[in-house]
Amino acid sequence: MFKTALANLRAHKARMLLSSITVLLGVGFVAGTLIFTDSIKQSFFDSFARQAKNVDAAVTPAGGLQVASIENQQDKKTVDPAALDAVRNLPDVASAEGRVLGPAPVLDKAGKVVKGSGGIGVGVAFPTDAKLGYFDFAAGHAPAAATDVALDKATADDRHFALGDQVTVIDHGDRRETFRLVGIFDTSTDKTYAGESVVGFDTATALRVTGSAGYDQIAVRAKSGVSQDHLVTELKDLPVLDGSGATFYTGAQLQTELANQATGYTSGFGTFLLVFAIIAALVSALVIQNTFQILVAQRARELALLRCVGATRRQVFGSTLIEALVFGTLASVAGFFTGIGLSKGLSALLNAAGLNMPTDHLVVNADAALYSIGLGLLLTVGSAVLPARAATRVAPVQALSAQLGETRVTRKAGRVRVTVGLLLAAAGIAVGYLGMQTQDRSRGFMILTVGAMVTFVGVLALGPVIASPVIRVLGWLPGRALGPTARLATANAGRNPRRVAATTAALTIGITLVTMFTVVTASIKASATDSIRQHFPFDYQVVADPGRSVPADAVAKLKALPELGTVAAEYDGKVTVNGSTEHAGAIDAVGYHTLINPIMKQGSISDVVPGTVAVPDNQLAALHTAVGQTVTATAADGRTVSLKVVATYEDSGIGMPETALSVPDFQKLLPSQGPGTVTMLAKPGVTLAATRSAVEAAVENDPLLTVNSVADYKNQLNSSLNQILALFTAMLGLAILIALIGIANTLSLSVLERTRESALLRALGLTKQQLRRMLMLEAMLMAVLGVSLGIVMGGGFGWALVHLVAKATGVGSLAIPYTQLLIYVVAGALAGVLAAVIPARRAARQTVAAAITEA
Repeated sequence: MFKTALANLRAHKARMLLSSITVLLGVGFVAGTLIFTDSIKQSFFDSFARQAKNVDAAVTPAGGLQVASIENQQDKKTVDPAALDAVRNLPDVASAEGRVLGPAPVLDKAGKVVKGSGGIGVGVAFPTDAKLGYFDFAAGHAPAAATDVALDKATADDRHFALGDQVTVIDHGDRRETFRLVGIFDTSTDKTYAGESVVGFDTATALRVTGSAGYDQIAVRAKSGVSQDHLVTELKDLPVLDGSGATFYTGAQLQTELANQATGYTSGFGTFLLVFAIIAALVSALVIQNTFQILVAQRARELALLRCVGATRRQVFGSTLIEALVFGTLASVAGFFTGIGLSKGLSALLNAAGLNMPTDHLVVNADAALYSIGLGLLLTVGSAVLPARAATRVAPVQALSAQLGETRVTRKAGRVRVTVGLLLAAAGIAVGYLGMQTQDRSRGFMILTVGAMVTFVGVLALGPVIASPVIRVLGWLPGRALGPTARLATANAGRNPRRVAATTAALTIGITLVTMFTVVTASIKASATDSIRQHFPFDYQVVADPGRSVPADAVAKLKALPELGTVAAEYDGKVTVNGSTEHAGAIDAVGYHTLINPIMKQGSISDVVPGTVAVPDNQLAALHTAVGQTVTATAADGRTVSLKVVATYEDSGIGMPETALSVPDFQKLLPSQGPGTVTMLAKPGVTLAATRSAVEAAVENDPLLTVNSVADYKNQLNSSLNQILALFTAMLGLAILIALIGIANTLSLSVLERTRESALLRALGLTKQQLRRMLMLEAMLMAVLGVSLGIVMGGGFGWALVHLVAKATGVGSLAIPYTQLLIYVVAGALAGVLAAVIPARRAARQTVAAAITEA
């Protein structure tokens, strides 16, 4: 039977070609994801591990090694600068360098701050011992004097800086300092800096410019013959480090820790990509199963002949599985090699989406080959099991009595299928409804997801019941407009509901997910817009860069502008309330109900005056308090204020802090922290253009301040959400492409199956053009069926998610993007037509005489 299986594959290789493409793409996506994830892991590791180059020991602040956040220098822990001299004086130390990381905004030649990925720029210290450096210089050298500076290559190229140029940097006190550019270095893929500009100084200058109180790390190189463990022991015995809580690493331990951090950057992202890859693989499995079902039905006489000459049912079953195994092996191996190319495509796609996930190295591990090829074989052989069993159940005499090349129209869905489908759909809807009513968003999302999956399976089971009537409805307008050809296409598309349902199921999966993301994205946009308009109305905001404040003179200028009606400074900082660390916020009293009008649960936001506080309603239990009771707010330096809880508000996730204080109380706790934002409303009768010009003129001398309008905010939100939606759609695009290939495959097999039928239609007067049009309309109807079902289910699931969030938070507006959904339908129809081009051309090329006499 093995030889027979191979002979069948050779005889029907054209029929298996399109199916092999679906397996190839599905396996390729899985392989590409695994290869891409391994590649970015290696790139991150190499970049992070450079920090351990030639390091035999390292001292870090309490809490261990951190890829430090530069946004809040006040909270950052550092190693005492005095420790560096003590470390250098140890007899077994060859050299030691203090490493510094802090904010250091660079101005371009036009005087604007160079920003990358939303950050203001990073300042680092370059060591005097080049062996402890971890950057490669593209030009020049490391800074050797207080007037020297080095710049990362990406910033230098983008802003047209060259060696010898003057570079202006803003220090931690917002003073501008000018340096001479002496070196340009490459940061490679080091995500410590997250795409920001990186400027390097000598160590003393780096401490001064960034305002760092100490070192983020002391890197130590041992003298020859000194072990890393011995060096760490000596470091621990230093009196200056005793009791400091510092963490000590050997060079090997430092490299391991850096490797763990590199893995942390990529593990969750790899899982995210793998989910979409598995969806594509499952869609491939549906296409493969449908293809084998059709092939088994078309080869009924051939299989029956094998039975007549002595083949057992077991042998027929095994022969079909052998075909699937051979076919799956070839397609999966080809898919793996395709995945190597797809991994580069994933990198380009994600970089286009702004995620900046570079792969300096192409890493192809044996595990990636094993998992992807194994998955391809599992899906292919597994998908062939049911069709193979069906092949053994056909009686030889019954199969031989059928006309060659013709297959009976399959019967409609049985009662068991209908019953099971209805029960699953009803159960899924019931479970989903329970999830929608849950106040806990995480728990509700999990319940809703289970309900959606059960509902989806139920609808797929009911596919044969749904297919015929929906096809008739979809075919009504083409039938009226295009006449008999369209009516024949409608009849052909609907006469085999099981096959049509199986063919369109894969497309339905992809469109359901795309529609759900589209509806959720549109609803987020609408909800954010409504929330701003109702609860946080403003015309303009002046925002300080992270870790900085709006200067007092800028606030005064803004409040004095005649074009503005309401101006309020907003403050934000961390405090501890009843033992719980919270983000505390405060706004000038004039802003309440004018610029801030949250959804109140108890009391009024205007009740927040000195000595009082408002908190989110869902935080009362965590803070062990209630309205009317007193809480204690404590700052990092130990300052405390007793506050009475006078109001609670809805925790909508937009606009409001975790704790709302009055400005006087905020300034008692954090006296050195100025406002991070100034929010404004234009005076009635003054145009927004005139207002913006006045605001920009008031802050034009401070490059660290940004003017945003509500339109800017909405555009930024829309742009971010559109990027996310585009990414999700692109990731699901391969699954949709595989589904469309499945439609083309089904139609191609159907053309072979209906050779005589097509010849008879030609003999009755149907032209080649009409035959092609009929087949294209048939494919179009199947594609639109899959798209329509996907839009209905995806829209329903999207609505349920929006309802869940609205129920849990009190904020949420459902928005149905009708234009986008209509585009999906039109695109699906066009894709269906394109999928039918080759099968239709093949059908039209065959002569009537040859088709009728074909045996």
